[in-house]
Amino acid sequence: MFLPGVPSTACPAVDLDDNPATPDVPFCNITTPNGSTFSPTPGYPGDFIPFRTANRFNFSQYNMLLTPSERTGVFGQFRYYFSDNVHAYAKALYNRRESTNQAAPEPIFLGGDAGTGNPYADGIFIPASHVYNPFGIDLDSSSNLIMIGRRPVEGGPRIFEQKVDTQYFAAGMEGSFDAGEKTWFWDVNVAASKNEAEQTNFGSYNIRNVALALGDTDTSGATCATTPGCVPLNLFGGPGTITREMLAWIQPVVRDRSEQTLQLATANISGDLFEMWAGPLSFAAGLEHRRYEGEYIPDPINYVTMTRPDGSTVVESHYNGVPSLPTSGEYDVSEAYVEFAVPLMRDTAFGKSLDLSLAGRYSDYSTFGGQFTPKFGLRWQVADELLLRATYAEGFRAPSIGELYGSASRADLQIDDPCLIGLDGSAPTGNIANCRALGVPAGASQSNSQISVTTGGNPDLDPETARSFTAGLVFSPSFASDAAWSERLDIELTYYRHSLEGAVQAIDAQTQLDLCVETMDPLYCNGITRAPNVGSINSFNNRLTNLGSIKTDGWDFDVFWTLPETSLGNFKLAWQNTFVGRYEAIGAAGQVQPRAVGVEVTDSAIPEWTSNTSLEWSKNAWSASWTMRHISELTEDCGDAASFPICSDGAIVGQDDDGNDIWAGTNHLEAITYHDVQVGYRFDWMKGLQLTLGAKNVFDKDPPICLSCSLNGYDASTYDIPGGRYFYVRADLRF
Repeated sequence: MFLPGVPSTACPAVDLDDNPATPDVPFCNITTPNGSTFSPTPGYPGDFIPFRTANRFNFSQYNMLLTPSERTGVFGQFRYYFSDNVHAYAKALYNRRESTNQAAPEPIFLGGDAGTGNPYADGIFIPASHVYNPFGIDLDSSSNLIMIGRRPVEGGPRIFEQKVDTQYFAAGMEGSFDAGEKTWFWDVNVAASKNEAEQTNFGSYNIRNVALALGDTDTSGATCATTPGCVPLNLFGGPGTITREMLAWIQPVVRDRSEQTLQLATANISGDLFEMWAGPLSFAAGLEHRRYEGEYIPDPINYVTMTRPDGSTVVESHYNGVPSLPTSGEYDVSEAYVEFAVPLMRDTAFGKSLDLSLAGRYSDYSTFGGQFTPKFGLRWQVADELLLRATYAEGFRAPSIGELYGSASRADLQIDDPCLIGLDGSAPTGNIANCRALGVPAGASQSNSQISVTTGGNPDLDPETARSFTAGLVFSPSFASDAAWSERLDIELTYYRHSLEGAVQAIDAQTQLDLCVETMDPLYCNGITRAPNVGSINSFNNRLTNLGSIKTDGWDFDVFWTLPETSLGNFKLAWQNTFVGRYEAIGAAGQVQPRAVGVEVTDSAIPEWTSNTSLEWSKNAWSASWTMRHISELTEDCGDAASFPICSDGAIVGQDDDGNDIWAGTNHLEAITYHDVQVGYRFDWMKGLQLTLGAKNVFDKDPPICLSCSLNGYDASTYDIPGGRYFYVRADLRF
């Protein structure tokens, strides 16, 4: 619990019980050590200690890394041949996925510094008369209370159960016909798909019921005593003091559902138009129409309609998480494309062949209008040993239904507020005058670095536009073909450069806050609100937007080597590498985003070098492979985890209030190589039964420690899970 004023290192002299012998101090942050309880009133100093980083809840032991998932599906396909040149088909698919996720017990934050944006939580009032208020004074978020925080372990972890049904049906006709000496191919198709999802959430809280259970316990007015089912809540006791009866009042079962549908129709035709000096001019063209629809219906706890005394209505949220309203949206697109394959040269002094490919696509979206995108490619077979190729293409991606109309989702991120004194007592780093203008009083401290950040759809989004250039070669040396040591050797080298304008992303939350404090620009500050009097963030809206640009380039280098067949069997070696030279994201106003090559940020990374090496073996019905997956090293700023000696590349710059060394610098996430193996056998039964036994991460390597990552101290998007060795058996039967 946090009381207003300036920081204090201890709380033995807080006058919460009107005892003249214990005078007031301007500020106090207190917690109960080792789950102690008040019997019957608080004792000083034994019942209270300052709340430090070391007192934070260890949520990682509850988070489920391996999530159970069951899939059941059925697929059917039918083909009917009217003649040798025309046939029809129909195919259908149904799939159900049932899965479960688990996270740590949901925290309850109350008070002006709670940062929930919900008036029931941010405007909490706990009267002195409350049966479980041990202090004997009113606790009022508008005067003497900054924040109360507790994770009720009695309520158990948050459990999310999903049921997802996917249905797909497609039908069409395909055929060919002769026109003169040319053969043309055509097809017409229709398809429809539906995805329905239901999620049931156990372990969340009804924040309105929490506020009632902490309010007046007398029988006058709309209080807990006059509300059927309400049970006063003991929020200040240690673990075990929240009873089942209390949980039954404050803990609902939350059910959300969503649905997405797609209908499409296509028609295509292709063939050779006429002969040119170097071969036939090939042609392909087509039309396509698609319609997308989506809706999201949250649990009614998210949007309760209340009637005011004057008869007007207001929609409010009773959910402890992110409030959301039902949302839906739709759009359709019509497209036409054309492609040409143009032979320019055959068997001349300049090479074996030279081919030009030209393509263009026009797309008309109901949401923003039309767009034309071209593509050009050149393929030069210089000799049997050497192929050169290059491609230039323009493209775009329209925002999806979720990006346009999706409801808000919440992420609880670790964010350092540059206007507040840090949790370790460090001074604010932001512009002092700007912080005062934003409503932050002098001496204000950050009581909670885990800030709820909401991100949701934006119907004003424009499409992303992209330009892409690739150039490379394939070298197949003759000395490595049909030789005693090599049947075939291919060496591929490709340079790529991609530029994306108007990328649909949310600006990095820490960057947005820093730029708001630095510039006071509404572009960054809109959506960030602060609690009155205490200045801490109580709402952070980080909506999707069209960022300025993303530019990246690099190289792909691959080697494929097939060895001659021997009495031991056939061997193939593949070595595939990606080297990222640059990744630069620039915001709409010119600010550089923190994501870069070799940097760990926001639970993800772009390694400078990734490599896959595989050795495959086969002999008769047997097969086997060994694969190595390499990820180069990364670095991350130590940030507010600077008390960890793992940041040893820096220097000790001081000690925190608990006497721990504070290190400057960065944390190195060392390079790692995973090993996978599999063995298979193919039976000559029906069309073949393939049995495969394999293991991933054979040597059970744990990922490097990530200090800034929010999920159990590792980057789940880059590395395998800790203790990630697992075995699998797969059977593939075709008939």
